[in-house]
Amino acid sequence: MLVHWLLLGLAALIYPTESTNWGCYGNIRNIDTPGASCIIGRQRGLNYCGVRASERLAEMDLPYVQRYQPTLRVIGRKYCVDPALIAGIMSRESYGGNVLVNEGNVANGNVLVQTGGVQHIPAYWTSEPRVAQITNNLTMRIKEIQRRFPTWTTDQYLRGGLCAYNKGIGYVRSNQDLSCDFCNDVLARARYYKRYGF
Repeated sequence: MLVHWLLLGLAALIYPTESTNWGCYGNIRNIDTPGASCIIGRQRGLNYCGVRASERLAEMDLPYVQRYQPTLRVIGRKYCVDPALIAGIMSRESYGGNVLVNEGNVANGNVLVQTGGVQHIPAYWTSEPRVAQITNNLTMRIKEIQRRFPTWTTDQYLRGGLCAYNKGIGYVRSNQDLSCDFCNDVLARARYYKRYGF
């Protein structure tokens, strides 16, 4: 386990510029977020919520998410999306590619989801084409939010895109709809992964 953490630290030192400023859709380090709701924390055995819960959940998923770091970098470059953000989504939706979670709305592009609770995840769900599809769905939602609300800030576009990705484009009707739990949790997890070289 110690070797694992040493390699992770070395990777963060070797690629510091790559993990500092990714993405065309906002800087996740600058976006304030309250983190996960208490419901999300309880689903995984935590008795607390907020950023602390999001970071703990991200930490629990880190060994699984790390397996996909090279893929996340490739897809992040292709779609101009921070790999840490993709990792945050992967952590929230599938515990880092470890299981499928019954959450979200399949009709709205969030197809990592299966009904019937938690299930083991088939390998193709975390393949490069699948991660590309997820990322493309997110960027399409962000661009739709940009078209609908041209006066919003870059951070609002990202928040709106994350909420629309999870709940459907019709969910976001004003800037009052930008604090959905999915968005708050994913942003907190993404900031955690950013500190680990994503």
